[in-house]
Amino acid sequence: MRAGRPSTYRWAAVGCAVLAGAIGWTDALAVVGRAVVREASFVLAGSGEVFAVGTGGVGWKPMGSWTADDGIRPIAAGSYELKWGPKEGTLLIHGSNANPVWPALHGLSCD
Repeated sequence: MRAGRPSTYRWAAVGCAVLAGAIGWTDALAVVGRAVVREASFVLAGSGEVFAVGTGGVGWKPMGSWTADDGIRPIAAGSYELKWGPKEGTLLIHGSNANPVWPALHGLSCD
């Protein structure tokens, strides 16, 4: 009995695994759509980065970054406003007097 050729699904799975590995070794994030945020929290410190993602679906370099007091994750908590224009947008992150986020305003460009 002869072994069959690898299926298209197997090649797609291998391709996805390679892409995931490559993205893990770079500052890239792969998504489809508008903007993506990466947040982290450790003990009493929080931080985050925002990437503008174009039609290619990859954000290579962060367009803004912030730190947050007490390890809060404001984006995950829904404490933000994101507004888009034809080619640029703004991300405003809301902190509080007890848990500030700085800087709170970030400009995004699709260019």
